[in-house]
Amino acid sequence: MSNNTSSRPIMQLIDILGKKWVLRILWELKPGPCTFRQLQSRCGDLSPTTINARIKDLCVARFVVKTADAGYALTEQGEELIELFLPLNNFATRWTSEQ
Repeated sequence: MSNNTSSRPIMQLIDILGKKWVLRILWELKPGPCTFRQLQSRCGDLSPTTINARIKDLCVARFVVKTADAGYALTEQGEELIELFLPLNNFATRWTSEQ
């Protein structure tokens, strides 16, 4: 039996989401396309090296696409993924405000 995760979409998704800062970068791209510099300002606490590495991962996974103006944007899959996390974000926001 092959250990290849390419035939198991859930394993691919878990692999990409398990990388530190992936969801943060997706979330920062939610308002719309932006350049690397704009993304860096939105993610001020992340190093450019980290942002670059995660952007490459997200492009390979087809959650992010490079735009014609040297920026980045969510793909339809990326937007769907963020939408799936909105209820969890709303819960976390309520939960932390009650602490």
